[in-house]
Amino acid sequence: MIFSFSDFQLDTHQLQLRRAGVAQPLEPLVFDLLTYLVTHRDRIVSRTELLDQLWTGKVVSESALSSAVKAARQALGDNGQTQGFIATFNRRGYRFVADIDAPDPLAPDSESDAMQQSAAEAHQELAAACLFSSRNEREKEQPVLAVLPFSHGVGIDQTAWIAEVLSEDISIHLARIPGFLVLSRNTASQYHPREVSIQHIARELGVDYVIEGSVWAMGDNLRVGVQLLDAASGSMLWSDRKLIPAESLNALEEEVVREIVSRIEPELNRAELSQLRKRRTVDLGAWALYRQGHAILGQKGWSEESFTEAANLLRQAIQRDPELAFAHAYLALIIAIGHLVGLIRGHEWLIEAAQAAEKAVALDGQDTDVLGYAGCAFADMGDLQRGVGMLRRAVELDPSNAQATAALGAAMIRQGDVQGIDFMLRGMKISPRDNRRSAWGALLARGMLNFGQIDNAIRTASDACRCDDRIFLPRVVLAIAHIHDGNIPRAVDALSDARRIRPTLGQREIACFASRAEMALLQKGGLLAGLPT
Repeated sequence: MIFSFSDFQLDTHQLQLRRAGVAQPLEPLVFDLLTYLVTHRDRIVSRTELLDQLWTGKVVSESALSSAVKAARQALGDNGQTQGFIATFNRRGYRFVADIDAPDPLAPDSESDAMQQSAAEAHQELAAACLFSSRNEREKEQPVLAVLPFSHGVGIDQTAWIAEVLSEDISIHLARIPGFLVLSRNTASQYHPREVSIQHIARELGVDYVIEGSVWAMGDNLRVGVQLLDAASGSMLWSDRKLIPAESLNALEEEVVREIVSRIEPELNRAELSQLRKRRTVDLGAWALYRQGHAILGQKGWSEESFTEAANLLRQAIQRDPELAFAHAYLALIIAIGHLVGLIRGHEWLIEAAQAAEKAVALDGQDTDVLGYAGCAFADMGDLQRGVGMLRRAVELDPSNAQATAALGAAMIRQGDVQGIDFMLRGMKISPRDNRRSAWGALLARGMLNFGQIDNAIRTASDACRCDDRIFLPRVVLAIAHIHDGNIPRAVDALSDARRIRPTLGQREIACFASRAEMALLQKGGLLAGLPT
């Protein structure tokens, strides 16, 4: 359908806004906003409705909507003062007020549905920028999961507590799977006890998959059951049950959660890939290579070999699918971080990292994960202003994006902004068991040293060391912190532990995270003796 107004044409089939026949550049989300206001121009559309329709399943601030409205007005040559096309109704919402030469907007719902379906199909073909690229009500950026509260025996405190802990921890672990969005526990808790169908929940929450479970006492054991359901059909995709000794469940809870999540993840991917085949041609090999590259550092720690392996897997993924925005963004991040900590060297790194980041943003500049990875890469490459801007946008779009929040904090610290410490703490709180916590803790401790918080830096770096036994970085920062505190024996121990992990550790890597004055203190304390220069 084509809506004509002034000298504009809004073409919902070709997904174009044209002015005097010339296509105008418009972000997909902004196009969807304009289309929604035009097709509902008979009434005022509330801000809540727009947030629900355009950011289905995501929790975003109202500033994200304000930014989209501002962009739509700019594309039309409108502004907040004249409001010739999009009018603001205080405390009520927005309405499209320009005269339109188009069929009656109050046509039957079936016609509106047909128009939206046509737009969705066209968007699949014309705007498939990354694996989950469509941005309308029918095609979300990411498949959405909801973990419902687990059912349990009535009046039994232990099973009630275990049921709550299991559902919460499974949500946290599932939230780390790249490419999926997990709704907050508070959002899903309204369905406890569940008295409506899975399909009803799917419609209300806009979810694609639902995970539900139960904990019941059986003698001296607890029976834990979990199932994964397709939200649209209500069909079961996977289920499992376990009998666990009640007295041992507290000790085994983490192991049980990890096993459940490890079984759910491949089933989710299998189901989602089946759906993706209907959206656009997907190179499953490219997606598998991306997932492998994404997991390498968490599996093998930080070394030249692990960074090189991760980068090579991502390059292979890009070669198979050049439009896989996630792979471009994560490659940029891997190269930038690797160079920052001295594990990737050479003159070509900056060119490749910058090209990968630019390509990722060009493919999908509104995806929160792409923005988070690319923004962090730009910051690590030294372009702090651009990196911080992207990271702020990523957090604005998805406040639950732990990586973007932590990266934003680290970049703010490098800008000399002490509030960066709060952002890093918030990012670590969002994902308390993240396998990146050790690296984040090292950067946070380094930032605390920048602002003279020596005791906090020692505690934070020590915690980061305990999080992962395979990363040398927090040990180096801990040694620097102990030198500030005048505790040379503790500094020697920390640096020795770093050399255990990285026997080739040299002064060059240490200098990446130590000032000249700190290097002088380390030299004076004898810590640099024997280290390659």
